[in-house]
Amino acid sequence: MKNLLIALLMTTAISLSAQPFEKGERPNFTPDQIAELQTKKMTLHLELTENQQQQILEINKKNAVERKQKMEERKELRKKGEKPNSEELFKIKSERLDKQIAHQGEMKTILNEQQFETWKKTSIRKKMQLKKRAKKHRKQKRLKAHKRNIKK
Repeated sequence: MKNLLIALLMTTAISLSAQPFEKGERPNFTPDQIAELQTKKMTLHLELTENQQQQILEINKKNAVERKQKMEERKELRKKGEKPNSEELFKIKSERLDKQIAHQGEMKTILNEQQFETWKKTSIRKKMQLKKRAKKHRKQKRLKAHKRNIKK
């Protein structure tokens, strides 16, 4: 009986560890769902009032719709194999910074001083984490390319 129980546990553990892991799969949320989740996270983090929650929810919805549209446009360009030139890249980055400035201004009018400072520190920390992740991704990409070149 003891051996049967051990064998059963071993087969269960092996079968669970053998489940395929789909890397990179993300849930496909709608812009409204994304905005709602972001607003709830901000409510927990910044202790927002009902009025602040409603105002931030509208901002988050608008931003989520814009991000979704931009993502679709980038996918279309990648399918065509087109890459933006330096002037287009400058325009894109300039627009992105203008939107960030406008977003920061909107947040400053909605949040009180303490909430705004907390929000700003959090957003800076998140941007730094994204930069680190992007740097690590680029490094891994270069290593893979280097390994492919060595094999040839």
